[in-house]
Amino acid sequence: MTQQVVSIGEDYVEKISKSNNEPDWLRKYRLESYRFYLIAPEEQSNLYTKYALNLNVNLETIHSKLESKPDPNSASLAEIASGIETGYYYVSTQSETIASKNIKELESKGVIFCDLHEAIEKHSPILKRIFERKEKEEATDKYAALNSALFSTAWLVYLPKDILLENPLRVRFYLNSTKPYFSQTWIFGDTGSQGSLLTESYGAEVSGTASELVEAYVRDGASVQYSNVQNYSENTVVLANKKAVCERDAKISWVLGYFGGRSERSRLESIFAGEGSSAEDVEVVLGNGYQRYDIVSDLSHVAPHTKGRILCNSVLKENSRSIFKGMIRIGKEAKGSNAYLAGHGILLSPDAKSDAIPGLEILTNEVKATHSASVAQIDEDQVFYMMTRGVPRDEAQKFIVLGFLEPGISRIESEELRDTIHALIEAKWYGKKGLVKKQQKEVLFEEQAQTKEHDIFEGHYKYR
Repeated sequence: MTQQVVSIGEDYVEKISKSNNEPDWLRKYRLESYRFYLIAPEEQSNLYTKYALNLNVNLETIHSKLESKPDPNSASLAEIASGIETGYYYVSTQSETIASKNIKELESKGVIFCDLHEAIEKHSPILKRIFERKEKEEATDKYAALNSALFSTAWLVYLPKDILLENPLRVRFYLNSTKPYFSQTWIFGDTGSQGSLLTESYGAEVSGTASELVEAYVRDGASVQYSNVQNYSENTVVLANKKAVCERDAKISWVLGYFGGRSERSRLESIFAGEGSSAEDVEVVLGNGYQRYDIVSDLSHVAPHTKGRILCNSVLKENSRSIFKGMIRIGKEAKGSNAYLAGHGILLSPDAKSDAIPGLEILTNEVKATHSASVAQIDEDQVFYMMTRGVPRDEAQKFIVLGFLEPGISRIESEELRDTIHALIEAKWYGKKGLVKKQQKEVLFEEQAQTKEHDIFEGHYKYR
C-alpha cells in the first residue's frame, strides 16, 4: 500500500519527541506507530466496514488546526475543578494543569501518579517497562497508532506490590480549543495491588478532535478499576482506544459513559494472558440530536479458566445513532473460559437507530460463551403506568431510561462521580450544555444502592 503525502511526517513526530526530551526507545516507538498508521485500514474486519463512521480525521485536517488558540469563552481551571471533593486529582486543559495538594502523599506509599514530563524525568525505568509490554502486543488499530505517534499529554499510574489504594485517583480534562488533543494513560498494577482511576472528559463548544488511549497492565492477583465519563461538546470528534492485559488471577473493571461528542469511535479489548484472570466491562450511551457512536468491545481469552463480562446499554433520542460490535475470542489454550457479551438499546424516536452485532470465535472446547442483543422502543405500558400516577410523559420516560442505565452507573465506586453522572443525564435530557454540577440522587435510586451487589450480567433485557 502506498503511503499518503501529508503535511505531518516523520520529522514532525521526531519534533514532538525532542520537545518532550524523550529517550531514544520512545522516539522509535512513535515512528513505528506513525508508519503503521499510514498503511493500516480503517477497520480490522471487512464485516464492519459498512458501519464505519465518516470521521474526517486525517493528517491534513490535524495539521490545519495545530496552531489553534484556546477559546476565550471556555471555562477557567477553577470552574472545571469545581465539585471535586475526594481523592488525588489533576485538572487539565490543553494549556494548563493543576494538581490536588495532597497528591504528594502518594509518594510515601510508593504510588506514582504523574504527567508525561515527570514520568520521563523521574520514572523512565517504569515507563520503559510498560512500553516493552506494549511492543509485545501487535498493533492492530489505525487510530491507536495515530495516537501513539502524536500524543503530547500522558498520565502514568503505578500501583506498587500489595498496595491497597482506598481513595481513587482522578483526572478531569477540558478541551478548550480546536487544536487536536492526543493523550495516553498508562496504568501498571503490580502484583497484588488494588486501585482505581476515575477520569472525566469535557469540552467547550469548539469543533475539535480528542484522541484518548488507555492501557492497563495488571499483574498477578492485582485489581484495577478504570471509569470514564465523556461529555465533550456536540462539535467534537472522539477517538478512544482502551486495552488491558491481565496476568494470573488479575482483574480489570471498566465503567464507561458516553454522553457527548458529535461522533465517537471507541475500541476496547480485555486480554486474559494469565490463568484465572477476569474482566468486567459496563458501558452506557445516551445520545440525542445527530450524535453517532461506534463502539467495539472485545474479550480475548488466551489463558485457561478466565472470565469476561461485557454489557453495553444505549438510549437514543431524535436522530442519533449507535452501533455496538462485540467479539468473544477463546483461544486454543483457554479451556474452562467463561464469557458473556450483551448489547441492548432503547429508541425514544422513530428517527433514532441502534445496531448490536455480537460475535463468537471459539477455538477450543470445555468453555461457556453467551451473547445477546436487543433493540426496541420504550415500553409504553411502563410509561402509561407512571402517567396514571400523575407523572408527566416526559418525566416517565426519563425515569425508565435512568432505571435502564443505572445498573452500569452503580458499578462506579465513587458516589461523587455517580451523582455527577445522574446530574449529567438530567441536564442532557433537558438540553442543557456545558459543565454540570453534581446533585443529590433521586429518591428513585435510594433503593438501588446495592445494585452492584447483584449480578447484572447473564440476564436479557425484556421488551414488549
